[in-house]
Amino acid sequence: MTICFDIDGVLCDQVEGNYQDAQPNREMIALLNRLYDRADRIVLYTSRFMGRAKGNREEAERIGRDFTERQLAGWGVRYHELWMGKPRYDYVIDDRSVHHDADCSRIEAFLEERRNAGAQ
Repeated sequence: MTICFDIDGVLCDQVEGNYQDAQPNREMIALLNRLYDRADRIVLYTSRFMGRAKGNREEAERIGRDFTERQLAGWGVRYHELWMGKPRYDYVIDDRSVHHDADCSRIEAFLEERRNAGAQ
């Protein structure tokens, strides 16, 4: 299987652009490495540096890849590919997501609940 992991908020805590301050999520990294050891293909994807690069994937790659690779190596993360330049979003709806729900009314209710919680 090919399994994709986001970096910030999944493999480490969410630090709002202060990537040098990110602390690894050791439990999630251990899971990722077990999957790697079981011969699953591990792809990391991230929107790191996309804000600074104003959405330009090539620029995000240029300014952030080396730092990100060093940080991941320091945390002991084993992977096959690193994709820089993931679009920035609040939520993703994907049929292959761990928590996907095909019921549109539940998706809409969830998003509305989140929207209302953010407005308070």
